[in-house]
Amino acid sequence: MKDSLFKLVKNNYVFIGIVLVVTISSLRFLILSIPVHIDQENVKFTIPKGANLSRIADLLYEKEIINNPKSFILAARFMFKNNSLKAGYFNLQSAKTYHSLIRILSSSRVHAIRITVPEGYQSRQIARLLADQLNFTSAEFMEYSHNSAFLESLGIHSGSLEGYLFPDTYDFNDSDDPNIIIRKMVARFHEMVNDSIRQAIIASDRTLHEVLTLASIVEGECMVDDERPIVASVYINRLRKRIRLESDPTIQYIISNGPRRLLSEDLEIESPYNTYKNRGLPPGPINNPGIKSIIAATWPAKTDYLYMVAVGDGTHSFTSDYDSFLKAKRRFQRVRRQVARD
Repeated sequence: MKDSLFKLVKNNYVFIGIVLVVTISSLRFLILSIPVHIDQENVKFTIPKGANLSRIADLLYEKEIINNPKSFILAARFMFKNNSLKAGYFNLQSAKTYHSLIRILSSSRVHAIRITVPEGYQSRQIARLLADQLNFTSAEFMEYSHNSAFLESLGIHSGSLEGYLFPDTYDFNDSDDPNIIIRKMVARFHEMVNDSIRQAIIASDRTLHEVLTLASIVEGECMVDDERPIVASVYINRLRKRIRLESDPTIQYIISNGPRRLLSEDLEIESPYNTYKNRGLPPGPINNPGIKSIIAATWPAKTDYLYMVAVGDGTHSFTSDYDSFLKAKRRFQRVRRQVARD
C-alpha cells in the first residue's frame, strides 16, 4: 500500500515536472518568436552607455520596434542575456523576432557606421552630424576644436580645426570617440592635400592656412565646379588690389541663426571674419572645403575679374569693372522680382 502511494506521488511529481517543462518551453518559444517591427530597410538603433535592460526595452518600445517592454525583458531573461546587451550602435535590418533582435543587441562584434560629411560643412555642423549617429555629444567633439596641444599633435598650425576636417565618406566604429574620429578626418586631409598642392602653395608665396581660408570661401560661394577657379581668381585679384572681399559666406559664418538671407545690418557685425568691414582674408577657414575648392584656391584661373553676381541658378556673372557689376546686379534683381510676381 505504501509503495503504491509513493509511486503515485512520484508519478504526479514527474507529471507536474513534465507539464512545467513543456509549459515553460512553449512559453519561451512563443515569447522568442514574437515578431519585431522594422519600418525601414535599415533601422539604426543606439544603446546609450549605462543603459540597463529596462531602459533598452523602453527605447525599443519608443522606436516602435517592439510592442511590449515587459515581454522583451522576459525574452532576454529566457536567453540569459539580461546582462549581456551591449552599449553601441546596431543595424537591425536582419532582426525578425525577439530572438534575432536580442542576438544582435548582445553581439560583441564592432558595428561599422558609414557617414558622409558634406563639403562646406562647418565644424559645428560636423559635430552635430556625428553626434546624431555616434556615442558622444557635439559639445564633446567641439572640445577638441580649439585645443592647441591636440591641434599641434595633428600637424595643424592654426587655432581651430575649421578647414582641416576633410569632407568625405567614412566608416567609423560605434565605439569611436571624438579623438579617433578627428584624427581619421585630419589624416584624410593630409592625404588629399598632397605634395603637389603643397609645393604649388609654397611657390605662390602663400601658406597652407591662407589657401584653405580662400578655399573655404570658394566652397561657400560655388555650386558649379567649373566656376571654382574663376571665383578664386576674383578674390585673388581683390586681395592684390587691397579691395575688401565682401563675401557673403563669411557673414553666414558669424551670424548665429544662419544660413539665411542676409540683411543690411548683418554686414555691420563687428568681427574679424566680416569681409565687408575688413580688408584681406578672414583669420581662418569658414568651413571645411572639398578638394575641388582647395585645388581652385591653389591654382586659380587667370582673369581680371573683380566682381561677381549670383544669377539665381547656381552660377555667377563675372565683371571687371564696377559699372558692369551694377548693371549685372540690376538685371538679376529685375529677374528675381519678375519670378516673385509670377
